[in-house]
Amino acid sequence: MSRATKTVDLALAVGICLLLAFGPLAFGAVQEWSTFVLEVGTAICIALWTLREITKPQLEIIFNPLFVPILLFAALIGAQLLLNLSAYWYVTWRKALLWATYAMLFFMVTQCFRSTASLKRFGQFFTAYGFLLALFAIIQQFTWNGKIYWVVPNRNGGWVYGPYVNHAHYAGLMVLLVPIPLVFSIAGFSRKPARVLFAFAALIMASTIFLSQSLGGIVSFAAELLVFGVLTTLGQRSHRHVYLLGVACIVLAGWLIILSPGGLGRRLAELHHPQNMGAAGDRIAIMKDSFKMVRERPILGWGFGTFSVVYPSFRSFYSNFVVNEAHNDYVQILVETGVVGFAIAIAFVGLVYRISLRGIEHWRSEPRAGIALAALVGFSGLLVHSLCDFNLQIPANAALFFVLAAIATGSGTFKRSISRFTPYETRRTWESY
Repeated sequence: MSRATKTVDLALAVGICLLLAFGPLAFGAVQEWSTFVLEVGTAICIALWTLREITKPQLEIIFNPLFVPILLFAALIGAQLLLNLSAYWYVTWRKALLWATYAMLFFMVTQCFRSTASLKRFGQFFTAYGFLLALFAIIQQFTWNGKIYWVVPNRNGGWVYGPYVNHAHYAGLMVLLVPIPLVFSIAGFSRKPARVLFAFAALIMASTIFLSQSLGGIVSFAAELLVFGVLTTLGQRSHRHVYLLGVACIVLAGWLIILSPGGLGRRLAELHHPQNMGAAGDRIAIMKDSFKMVRERPILGWGFGTFSVVYPSFRSFYSNFVVNEAHNDYVQILVETGVVGFAIAIAFVGLVYRISLRGIEHWRSEPRAGIALAALVGFSGLLVHSLCDFNLQIPANAALFFVLAAIATGSGTFKRSISRFTPYETRRTWESY
């Protein structure tokens, strides 16, 4: 590779990481200006990658089987727009642009994070980023003055934690990030002093899931620990990592006792009777109403992103608040894209597991496999969280979710599944691991 090509590759990797880091700091990238930055920044990265490729003697594209469900989902949304099947065309168009950004990030990560060194840097960057963000969230919690970053008023009246207006979405972010330092601390491809630092970062990051008092986040974190234990125990003779995981849980419990956050015990007690919680009752009612919406348009749905527009006509209870999401990502996809879109989403998830499980066998000794395992565990955690919340409707969390899907499948798919195009010939080669 020439020096110019290496420089462009580095710029692309840095740009992707900075975009992913920007979203959570900008309140989850939910405001129009921050969503615009995410979309335009991704487009610039795509343009830079395209410019780099067309200046090379041959075009090289790494193939990922997940491109197929992504393109099928894009075709479905295109049909909703072209055939005017959406209940609100403009909202569907805007949501389609945002999800096209996620698809471009998925594609870029597949192309740019191919080497072991780049994947290790990705893991190290987001370990440091997650640790610093968690540290900020703890400091802000214990010095809370009613404002985000101590200067931005909380006009929405949400349960703020860290830079997020909704504490559950902060917990969702940490559910995605915690497995990275956790795997680095247990695997054997890092030196012992570094593994201690990774373990400390994982402890601080995981503790903020509990400090945020998001019950969905706590349950999701427990679920991903279970997933981690199952994935790393099957077919292995040594269970040393399971004991280390148990020790980490004990240390985490001790750390939370030292911090003594007010209200955490009461919130954990609510897990015994979740159906008695007012919020849980509202979410169950929303889910029942959502299935009424599905019965009206079961095949292609009401239009991508139109849930909040259509739902008032089906709402069965009175509320002063606007119900903007279904509080269940699976149900919302079913409402907005119908059975067809839901089937494509399930196929996407199934392919992630089928492909990624091929590449995590040697996670203890191979950094590439270790990063893939961490990405798969984080991916699994957010899937659980999506049963009771809407993290995939938050741009910052959704973007990272799809990036982790790309990284998880990067080691389990074809090692050099590349299409090469030259002026004189076109050929495709497939070489699996």
